[in-house]
Amino acid sequence: MPKFQLGDQAPDFTAVTAEGEPFHFYDHLKTDDRFHLLVFFRGEWCPVCNEQLQDLEKHKETFRELNTHILAISTDETANLAKMKQSRTLSFPVLSDKDQEVIKAYGVYYHDDTYYDDHGSHGEPAVFLVDPQKRILYLSVQTGPFGRPSAEDLRKTIKYIQKTLR
Repeated sequence: MPKFQLGDQAPDFTAVTAEGEPFHFYDHLKTDDRFHLLVFFRGEWCPVCNEQLQDLEKHKETFRELNTHILAISTDETANLAKMKQSRTLSFPVLSDKDQEVIKAYGVYYHDDTYYDDHGSHGEPAVFLVDPQKRILYLSVQTGPFGRPSAEDLRKTIKYIQKTLR
């Protein structure tokens, strides 16, 4: 599992949007030079994940003012993510990493029921802030559903990083 240092280059990846279209991260960055908040979540079935994503949606203008684009990523099925995106009215891209290539590249924990039952196999929560130069400037990787940063925590962190960035 990769372990990143702040300033390391964010890995490129390809995933599938909730709408079924391919999404190529580095290709996206060619036309979108904002900061990117990569938000890994467990799946459509997870109430804590839904709360987190709705919190981010509620504060989307704050992130827009911070020149930060949100990308949500899960190992859940595309159909489930499409249903969730529509029912929760999420405006940011929601991506499926069904083959677990993105979570492996980013070192996100993967739960496979080895130690305890928990809704089957799925990725765990994580957040990465990537700047326009593709550097990882913040990361939070969880081994379970609780303890992830709130939208307010992320706002403060992004604002601080942008203010003090070299």
